Amino acid sequence: MSKISVIGAGAVGATAAYTLVERAIVDEVVIVDINQNRSTGVALDIAHGISFLKPVNIHAGTYSDTADSDIIVITVGVPEVMGESRLIPVQKNTDILKDIVPQLLKYSPKAVLIVVSNPVDILTYITAKISKLPQGQVIGLGTSLDTSRFKLLLSQKFKVNTGAISGYMIGEHGDSQIAAWSKTHIAGISIEEYSKLAGISISENFKSEIEKEVKQTAFDVWEMKGPNCYCVADAIRSLSEAILRNEYAIMPVSSPFNGEHGIYDVSLSLPSIIARGGMQKILPISLSKEELEGLKNSASIMKSIIDQIKL
Repeated sequence: MSKISVIGAGAVGATAAYTLVERAIVDEVVIVDINQNRSTGVALDIAHGISFLKPVNIHAGTYSDTADSDIIVITVGVPEVMGESRLIPVQKNTDILKDIVPQLLKYSPKAVLIVVSNPVDILTYITAKISKLPQGQVIGLGTSLDTSRFKLLLSQKFKVNTGAISGYMIGEHGDSQIAAWSKTHIAGISIEEYSKLAGISISENFKSEIEKEVKQTAFDVWEMKGPNCYCVADAIRSLSEAILRNEYAIMPVSSPFNGEHGIYDVSLSLPSIIARGGMQKILPISLSKEELEGLKNSASIMKSIIDQIKL
């Protein structure tokens, strides 16, 4: 019997719970929220449609109901506010994690913790420190979604299916993230070569414009409709599936670095092997000089914030 607990019944948590049930990748889904009326309502709303889906035991509960979870998805947190110091919500979210992580591990010490709350790289690092779990058992969603956006934009530009595109956004899930252009290909060939073969012109600033749009598009969606939740839920489902099914999938998730590219004591995203038990290995792929500088810049920014947090 497989089990996933979702902590937080807001837009992201509720949509993630629905997606996990709708795809029936797990036998049981538990939703926990400080507002028990909300978590109960979300669970009932999903459960009322079970007759149209494969049977999954979906219900709300407390921390004790999360016992023996294979995966725990953490979506709770205080959002950043425009104009407010980034450190304020980070410290508040750190305090939340200090409260909930020990309670979760009390009932599910072997669970893989997937951190979704933002800023995800910093909170992944904090969760790893609080939990003291082995590297790989704490994973942040990282640049998984940014990578999906990256592939979508390239597919639209070059008129190919996203499945034909390989490439990653790496580093911070935030302003300092970078595209690993040296590892980006369409049908195994570089962007430049493919554009010539397909007769599609690209401007000198094409790459910088794509990166800019990847970073901006989530804010555009927020202004149009509120939280990005459907795409986030898909990313959570894909990562959970890779863990439960022991897929050995390669995904750009955030996890604490231990010397990769000379970086220590921060969490960032690089392509990583995902299978049962969580992140099996970070792949320190070769990068261009500019990409490596960008990755180290991400690390420096994250470290400067981490150093100010009271653990």
